[in-house]
Amino acid sequence: MIHPSLEIIAKQTINYKFLPPSDIIEMIKKDSIAWKNYQMFSDSYKRIRIAYIESARNRPVEFQKRLSSFIDKTRKNKLIKGYGGIEKYY
Repeated sequence: MIHPSLEIIAKQTINYKFLPPSDIIEMIKKDSIAWKNYQMFSDSYKRIRIAYIESARNRPVEFQKRLSSFIDKTRKNKLIKGYGGIEKYY
């Protein structure tokens, strides 16, 4: 349940077209298996995972660690723990 004062903002956020950073997408595409699996993931999962990677953009070592881990898990077609089923809200 969303407080009425936040309902408009929440709807705008939900409907916002997410455009992942092209450099992250290009790195995923370099691994054909990871790219194939990535395309099958839900939009909400992709948004959350890419945002998590992007949040470390100013820390290059951490950024690369997160990106590499995501690509590795995606190649194995495994969701990263902590996802928590956000899809039920969108």
